[in-house]
Amino acid sequence: METTFRATAPPGEQRQLNYALTGIALIIFMVNLDASIVVVGLPTLVKSFNTGFDTAQWIVLSYILAVTACIAGAGRLGDLFGKKKLYLLGIIVFIAASVCCGLATRAAHMIAFRSVQGAGAAFCLALSFALAGDLVPKEKLGKTMGILTTMVPLGIASGPTIGGLLITAWGWPCIFLINLPVGVLALWFIQRFTPAVKPVKNGRVDITGMLLLAALLSCYALGMTTLEGRQYNNPLAFLLLVASAVLLVAFITWERKTAHPFLPVHLFTNAVLNASLIAAVMVYIVMTATIILFPFYLTRACGYKTWQTGLVMSFGPLVTALLSVQAGKLSDKYGARKLMLYGVLAMIAGCVLMDRVNPANGLPAFLLGIGVIQVGLTFFQTPNNAAVMELAGAGERGLFSGLLSLSRSTGQITGAAVMGAVFAIAVHSAGGTETANAAPAAITHGMHQVFRVSVLLLSVAALLIYAALRKQQKMLIGQAA
Repeated sequence: METTFRATAPPGEQRQLNYALTGIALIIFMVNLDASIVVVGLPTLVKSFNTGFDTAQWIVLSYILAVTACIAGAGRLGDLFGKKKLYLLGIIVFIAASVCCGLATRAAHMIAFRSVQGAGAAFCLALSFALAGDLVPKEKLGKTMGILTTMVPLGIASGPTIGGLLITAWGWPCIFLINLPVGVLALWFIQRFTPAVKPVKNGRVDITGMLLLAALLSCYALGMTTLEGRQYNNPLAFLLLVASAVLLVAFITWERKTAHPFLPVHLFTNAVLNASLIAAVMVYIVMTATIILFPFYLTRACGYKTWQTGLVMSFGPLVTALLSVQAGKLSDKYGARKLMLYGVLAMIAGCVLMDRVNPANGLPAFLLGIGVIQVGLTFFQTPNNAAVMELAGAGERGLFSGLLSLSRSTGQITGAAVMGAVFAIAVHSAGGTETANAAPAAITHGMHQVFRVSVLLLSVAALLIYAALRKQQKMLIGQAA
């Protein structure tokens, strides 16, 4: 039985929905805040634990790997055993692990607790949009996704600022302990105001499929991260990527033959779903490239101080936060996939503008280019979330929400390695010996090459969305006839 609030609800019911969505929004904000707040604390953690920076990086990496490995499985388990129940469990695990991180006295303990925290975050990320999709009527889904999507860039943008203030005032443990009051408040909202949705009983759990996918994603994420961190010459990265390819074949083979597949292969015969997920991977590859490039460009090529660079880089996420709700409303009014296409085309225009940015034409040209990219991202991201959730049946929303989150994390991991390699090779070809110490002209050249590759990737994404849109229109015409 599906529990959905009515499109025109009485005041009491509307208040209950608002409180439930407030709890979900707080969780999305908290988890994304935690992903960025830790980065600003790494230098302090290196000193406190008396360890090297390579070890400290695992404080970030262990979290990313746990999220990537668990996220798709978390969504499917929510479908099978109850989204609310597992969502609350994920929040409790995340809060408990956060407290343990704040009390850690050794780097090894911190890394272990961060892995547990990442597993809890996977359930939070995978089930947030799915739970909201169960509560909200279809005609308000876009607007709701817009509100919740706003929390993603808001959390990421707030991380460095909040983290810097907390560390300065009370020390590094507070960047983890802050999750306790926020998480408990959100937990109360969700427990008190979110109705339970009856889970889908679908035979046994496909443990083998879940483990194969988790191993596949772990090998891929670790392999791509090794490529990024070891300057593309480490044989371990090659072995991990080969292992991920072998595991992919094993996973597909198993899912085709098992009676109760964790990830039914027939889902990927849906051209609309494929277009949405593949386009999302490409979009997040490009967005990760901007996160990697801009600190180098702004500090090395333009000569900005670190605090100035941070301020400039907060501009993009703020654009997304301001426009996400409007994007959701327009998605409800005009259709999600049309808006997705316009969003990707706007991102292409922004990348073309960034290909012409250089230190001589100053900050206005830079802000214009990144502003257009972020507007495009907003009008892709929010409708894409709504479009995918519209395709999901009542018993598949957790899985589809997990696939959305997985496409985002896969794009981010791939973008960090692949676009980082494009940037480093381009800088070297322009006469830069090391990226960190390259001349402004070499850094600028590298950035331009990355945005040219970005135009190609986004063009493929636009074509996929256009083809899916045409196919959907033909299906509607056929049904009408």
